[in-house]
Amino acid sequence: MKDELIKRLEEFLEGNDFGKNWDGVYQDAVPALRQFFHKEGFRTHIMSEWDSESRDTELVAIKESLVVRIPWAEDPNGRSLVDLTGLVVQSQHRRGAE
Repeated sequence: MKDELIKRLEEFLEGNDFGKNWDGVYQDAVPALRQFFHKEGFRTHIMSEWDSESRDTELVAIKESLVVRIPWAEDPNGRSLVDLTGLVVQSQHRRGAE
């Protein structure tokens, strides 16, 4: 599932003229990725590095019990970059059926 999702996200970003260099993440790539997930029926939010398991800022997309986390960080030149290979797909257990 992870590899297929990465492929779809890469195709979406490339189709939106991002090419292979997704710098300026917060201004450019994150809004585009949020648009992709919203079209797929996901809710999204930004998780700070303080709250994330990866200790990087993350775009979090949630649909029913599926959670997708995409971290981004700064490169040595201070540019924010997204690395789709760092994408994490998790299953979230539902509460309330206890």
